[in-house]
Amino acid sequence: MTRVRRALLAGAVLALAMPALGAKFYKWVDDDGVTHYDTKPPTGQTASEEVRTRHSASSDQDQAVKRLEERRAAEAQAAQRREEERRVRENPDQVSEERCARHRQNLEVLLNKPIVRAKNPETGEMEVIDQARREQMLEEARAAIEFCEARSKR
Repeated sequence: MTRVRRALLAGAVLALAMPALGAKFYKWVDDDGVTHYDTKPPTGQTASEEVRTRHSASSDQDQAVKRLEERRAAEAQAAQRREEERRVRENPDQVSEERCARHRQNLEVLLNKPIVRAKNPETGEMEVIDQARREQMLEEARAAIEFCEARSKR
């Protein structure tokens, strides 16, 4: 008997809630700039708009969010590139010295740390580099430092 009562009670609650799900709500801003919501539109000259109360996510919402995140990331990268280009134009010697210092730091880490992590450009996650990648990075750092030293002798 209790199962039947529970089922009837659940059905009654749902039946009572149904009008609220389909109810229309209105939104308007009064003369004082206060926003109001009600089930009835305002009386008088105040304009109102109907507000949708039941939200159903679109099937492509995840894709839209992903596209937005990708666009924001691309815009951030473009802004960083523009800032770096501006810095190079305005003070190329300082930027060059900063880059050379970074190459020296990288070489120091590669030579002295047993485990080195680097950002994976495809996933953006930090990963432990293997020996082959370490050797490649050592070679690149040494070549960059050689270039820095040759440039400074000029």
